[in-house]
Order: sequence, then C-alpha cells, then structure tokens
Amino acid sequence: MSEGVVQRSILVVDDTPANIGFLLETLSQAGYRVRVAPDGESALEQAQYAVPDLVLLDVMMPGIDGFETCRRMRRVPSLEPVPIIFMTALSDAQDKVRAFGAGANDYVTKPFQQEEVLARVRAHLGRRELEGKLAEANRELENRVAARTTELRAALAEVELLKSRLQSENTYLKQEIAEAHPGTIIGSSPALRAALRQVSLVAPTDSTVLIHGETGTGKELIARALHEQGPRRAGPLIKLNCSAISAGLVESELFGHVKGAFTGAAERRIGRFELADGGTLFLDEVSELPLETQAKLLRVLQEREFEPVGSAKTIRVDVRVVAATNRDLAADSRGGRFRSDLYYRLNVFPIELPPLRSRRDDIPVLAEHFMRRMARKLGKPLERIAPETLRLLCAHSWPGNIRDLQNTIERAAVLSPGPALVVDWDLGPAQERNGGLTAPEAREAHGSRHNGTAPAQVADTGPGQSLESIERGHIIGTLRQTRGVIEGPRGAARLLDMKPSTVRFRMKKLGISKVDYLI
Repeated sequence: MSEGVVQRSILVVDDTPANIGFLLETLSQAGYRVRVAPDGESALEQAQYAVPDLVLLDVMMPGIDGFETCRRMRRVPSLEPVPIIFMTALSDAQDKVRAFGAGANDYVTKPFQQEEVLARVRAHLGRRELEGKLAEANRELENRVAARTTELRAALAEVELLKSRLQSENTYLKQEIAEAHPGTIIGSSPALRAALRQVSLVAPTDSTVLIHGETGTGKELIARALHEQGPRRAGPLIKLNCSAISAGLVESELFGHVKGAFTGAAERRIGRFELADGGTLFLDEVSELPLETQAKLLRVLQEREFEPVGSAKTIRVDVRVVAATNRDLAADSRGGRFRSDLYYRLNVFPIELPPLRSRRDDIPVLAEHFMRRMARKLGKPLERIAPETLRLLCAHSWPGNIRDLQNTIERAAVLSPGPALVVDWDLGPAQERNGGLTAPEAREAHGSRHNGTAPAQVADTGPGQSLESIERGHIIGTLRQTRGVIEGPRGAARLLDMKPSTVRFRMKKLGISKVDYLI
C-alpha cells in the first residue's frame, strides 16, 4: 500500500466460511481492509463502533436476516450513507425488490465472480468518494456564500446609511439654496396675481402645463413654483432649453443614447426624461423642437415610455411635463411649424405670464430686490434707489422684461459710488413699440441704440400680426440691408445678434428664401 493513500474498510457479513475466505482473499489483495461479522447483530455492533466504507451483506443468516439488518443500519444516522451490497444466491425478482426496499444499493449473486465483486465494490466506493467531495464542495460554497452575504449585507447597510445621509444633506442644501437664492415670485400687481392663482390651482395636480410669456418674464420661476407646490416636490426638477441644443442632439438630450449609437457616443448617456423620473421636466422654448422630435415627445406624453437613441429597449417613466414658449403655438400649429396634436397635449392647462410693462406697480419692489441682492454680491453699501432713477425705471417699457430690469440694476450697482443706486444713462423711449417682439428683435433694438447700427426695416407690427410674422419680416428686412450676407462683421447674424447657424435655422423654419430678400 502506497504511503499516504487511505485504505478503505469493508465489512463482510456472512456465516459461510467458504464465502468469507473468498472475500477476504479477493478484497485484501485489492488493497482493502476487511472486517468480518458472522450475523446481523454482530454486524450492527461493529458498524456503529467503527463505521465501514462499504458493507457486503448476506441475505440468509441465523438470527435476524439481511433484510432486517439492512433496515436497522439505515436507521443509524452515521450508517445511512454507507453503500450496502447484498450477497444472495436467490434469483427471484421479488427478493431483489425486497432488498432495494430495505435500503440496499446493489447486489451480487453467488457463486461469486471475482471481477464482478471487485467491479461493484469499486463502483460504489468511487461513487461515495465523489459524493463526499461534492458534499465538501457544497459546504465550502455555502460557507463562501454565507460570508459574501454577510459582506453584502454590511455593504447594503452602509449604502442605506449613506443614502439617508445624502437625503438629509440634500434637504439641507435645498434649504440653504432657497435662503441664498429665493425663488419667490415678487410682485402684487393684478396681472401677476391672476397668473399665480392659476399656478395654485394646477400645481397639486399632474396636469401638463404650457406657460406662455415673452422672454425674461420669469417662466422658469413659474415652472419651479409648479414643482415645489405639487406632489412631486421631493423628486427632481430637470430643465432643458430646447433652443440651446442643435437639432441633431436634441433627441439624445431628451431620451438619452446607448454607447455607439452615433459617431462620438463613447458611452451611455441618460436622457432628461429618465433623470426626471418621479419628478418634473421643464421644457423651455418648446417651440424650437424639430418636427420629428415633436412626434417622439408626443408619444412619451401619451404612453409614458420611450427608447433611447440606438436602443430597442423601452424605458417607462413617470414624469410631469411643464413646457414654456414665447411664441404663439396655436398659430405655429395652424401653419404646420408645430404639431397640432402635441400643442393640444401640452396646452392642457395654459398659464399666460404678463410682460413687465403690464405690471408697472411691481417695478419698484423688483428693483429694490435686485439692488439688495447686488449690494450683498458686490459688498457695496447700497441703501436706496435715487428718486429720478426710480421714475425712469417705472416709465421704461422693458422689452427684455424682468431679466432686462435685473441687468440694468446690476450695471447701476457696479457704477453707483454711494449709498444711492443711480441710472445715469438713457434707457430708451418710455413707450417702445418693440416690447412684444421676440428676443432677437429686442436685442437688435437695444443693439442699434448702443452701437450706432441702424436697425433693419421691420414690417408693420400692428395688432393684427402674429409674433412669427413680425420675426419673419424683421429677418427679411435685415437680410435686405446686408444684401443676403449672413456671416461676417456686416452680416445679418451680427446685426441680429445671433449665430449664423441660428439665422439659417430660423430662415428655414420661417420659410425665408432668396426671392424674399434679394430684390
């Protein structure tokens, strides 16, 4: 026997000397350690004292027979896994069924054949060895799984602790931001109070809201008020300015994309809809969305689901949409520049924001608010607004609305040397006709006064014309002035204070061709 090799033990239970002798010689020569028991009672005592690796059990013996001996062995927990091979001269199938019913694993018939005995012994010992290894591997795996489970539970507890801490910090930071940058809508004019009453009515619902107002009237503040006063206030408020993104990337911004969806998509990007899940998505300047994107936006509003760019996987979201525009979407939908079905889906609850010229009673309190904010920011001892300055501010029409007023106060705060805020430059005519123009037209009107450039001839802006027709006429007039040149220091883009690509985009959207301006 090689050193280090475990010698297997076999218990032979038989009362016939010839059988015992044959098995002793055969099994010993094969390298097994053999023990002998002449009857069932003796076999049970020996097996419990020293558990064998295998039992060769005779059927017919004095005292209890092999069937009963086998049944009693199977009742002993330490003997339950031990292979038991019956030795019998019986060829009746019923006796073999009884043997297996008593718990036997196999049988050999008498007279013995050496090769058969060794083959069956080796097969069952090999099987038991494999079962032992499998049981050991299972125990080791269970231990590893238990250890890993403990680690994961500890990690999960740490994540939950961090999550709770982050939520607390987030709440604290929101409070800090609210104190440092209050989002309160300032003013008490009748026009503003009417708009705020609409906000208080629709905020507690999940209805889609369309905010309409000129540039700088505070549409984003209204969207924030709708979010903060609604049931989704604990969720995120995600914003997207649709006019600030090129047509080729707007779908990626809204719906996200997968890696490799297009050239430059080096990794997966989560879109604004997915980021806003459980909260509110504010789509500013929604009128600037391309028509093909409008169709996909309509589907999300109706079905609450979408596919990221380059993916076939559908993502479901629960998002409240608040949209804003400074254009007449009803006119755009009639002209085919905005989908009518999307317009009706967005216009569930419209809110009209008044321009600043319609709420002049709010100008003093707004100016005071902006002055105190700039005094803190600049560290200047500004205490009041000079009476003449306040008169000028209240008389001005503010084509850029509240944002225009805020920028004017900031400039005055920088220039004012003492405790009184003074505006000592010309704000323009007290009653400007371009107060209702779009942002590019307002910027052009302001730019012409400060840089000496004569504004292009603008079409008549009477009450019967839409904002779109006014904008179209203004761009055509500018192109006529530059003789169709868009780029360069004397180009239309410079006069309109737009990027050349934006001018071309607006020309395409408004249907402006060479025949309109090359005359």
